[in-house]
Amino acid sequence: MSTLQPVRFEQGRPMLFAGLRRKHTFASMSQDIPRQWDDFQELGGLPGQVGAAAYGAICGGDPQSQTMEYMCAVEVQSFEGLPKNLGRMRVPAVRYAVFLHGDNVATIQSTWREIVSSWLPSSGLRSANTPDFEVYDERFDGETGEGGVEIWLGVQPALHGG
Repeated sequence: MSTLQPVRFEQGRPMLFAGLRRKHTFASMSQDIPRQWDDFQELGGLPGQVGAAAYGAICGGDPQSQTMEYMCAVEVQSFEGLPKNLGRMRVPAVRYAVFLHGDNVATIQSTWREIVSSWLPSSGLRSANTPDFEVYDERFDGETGEGGVEIWLGVQPALHGG
């Protein structure tokens, strides 16, 4: 039984993310993702940006090849006017289990691991197979990595008898 529990459940809304998408190996994520965020910061504001929060979206995780795709992003009103080289992602409205990673962001992988390997299997829920994401809002200090990060995991009822 996982000691980690969601701080709340929330009905998400459809969102459009724009930013840098890159594929990472599980082994290199802890070095490569901070570099990706540095590159993303250099972009500055994006056309049609909504709010000041940044998002770390995870999609296309492949346990077989030990890789996953990660996107450093902001929410945008539309994909129009964005530079061609930027990644785009549609986030559907699903129900989310929202967790708080209160430690330094450098240790966020261990929180994700506990959510996916301990909490989710014992929760009676399953992944909604939509992008899951980290929310970096005004509480987060990018210089120190402190302040806390919310982790939004899309969930749906587990199928019974399967």
